[in-house]
Amino acid sequence: MTPCDYALLMVYASVKHRLKIGVAEYIEALKDWDIVPLTENGRVIGGVLLKDNEIHVGCGVKPRASTRKFIKGTLGEVIEKYGFATTQVQEGNLAGLRFCERLGFVKLSADNGRILLRCDRSNYS
Repeated sequence: MTPCDYALLMVYASVKHRLKIGVAEYIEALKDWDIVPLTENGRVIGGVLLKDNEIHVGCGVKPRASTRKFIKGTLGEVIEKYGFATTQVQEGNLAGLRFCERLGFVKLSADNGRILLRCDRSNYS
């Protein structure tokens, strides 16, 4: 398995309790996405999923140190390329919503149990 494969599995591990699909369906749904492994001490602990200006972050293992620098760099690249970044959080996922808001995302709308957010500038840039 490649580091990207591990990253995708780590992200799945972080969200599988909220999904109604198995890992094979998850992998298939994300086949057109870019995966950036999030590593700590040489070990993949999560990843960043990217498709155009949409970004999602997940960790299958709780980081021991701050991942802010890594996420800031990846988010900054998306904003620089597209002018803004978007993400979605399921309604009720308060930890995910707070994480996004700390990064600089603001709520745009809510529909079908999902909250759409946009970031024009990272709070950590």
